[in-house]
Amino acid sequence: MHKDSKYYRILFEEAVIGLALCRMNGKLVDVNKAYADIIGLTIKQTLKLSYWDITPEKYKDEELDLLENLEKTGKYGPFEKEYIHKDGRLIPVRLSGQVVTIEGGQYIWSSVEDITASKKSERRLERLYKKLELLSFKDGLTNIANRRMFDMTLEKEWQRAQRKQTPLSLIMIDIDFFKQYNDFYGHQQGDECLKIIAKLLRKVSKRSMDLASRYGGEEFVLLLPEVSQEKVALLAEKCLSVVREEKIPHEKSRISDVVTVSAGVCTVIPAIDSPSSQLIECADELLYKAKKSGRNRFIAK
Repeated sequence: MHKDSKYYRILFEEAVIGLALCRMNGKLVDVNKAYADIIGLTIKQTLKLSYWDITPEKYKDEELDLLENLEKTGKYGPFEKEYIHKDGRLIPVRLSGQVVTIEGGQYIWSSVEDITASKKSERRLERLYKKLELLSFKDGLTNIANRRMFDMTLEKEWQRAQRKQTPLSLIMIDIDFFKQYNDFYGHQQGDECLKIIAKLLRKVSKRSMDLASRYGGEEFVLLLPEVSQEKVALLAEKCLSVVREEKIPHEKSRISDVVTVSAGVCTVIPAIDSPSSQLIECADELLYKAKKSGRNRFIAK
């Protein structure tokens, strides 16, 4: 035995990363403790197994292709897969290897790292990113969709309506005399008013495809795909009525002693290549007319 062999053996046995030597058919010939620990067995128990015994079925076709390539290139990986733990769990690992020749025979020398902890961290980060993404689409005050979410959804629904030639409706809503409300009751109470109205409007239409969002300031919008003009008019009237029926006091309103809203309602079947801004401009113009003609009403087109 070479004088340095015992040192290499110590390095092999004490390595914190899993190391294994197996025949070209997958029969394990030598493994260290870190390798055996990944699958929850002793070294002796592990050496009774083949590489294929600890490989989930879903990977076998892919790895047979890798082995075929291994014979040509002499190495494979690194790549991620899973090992079967003795208790049936699947352990995520990062694996790489190469072909080595020992005493005239060919073997596969592999290094394996348990990446369970890093995978958990990745999943936590993914959940965090999703949560942050959801938050970025919500209005911080009213907890309904914000302008960014509305803009994205409008573009998507506009393109879908263009393809299918189906109607797309927008109800644009403005709280009547909200500046006077804020000035008289204070901004904190004004915020509470916005929260209440957002909650009411979100309940007007319960279809999953409908979107209620805060457009800005005291303006809200309801985006309603594939709804007839008649149905949209009924929904617009409902928006006005649920706000009135909430009976939020408004001493400084010029038209009522409670908070009211006005709305512009536009329904279009988008022409090919027409911009989605067309729907916003239409609803905004009708909202302006509703306010000019006395407020606490809607005008539809």
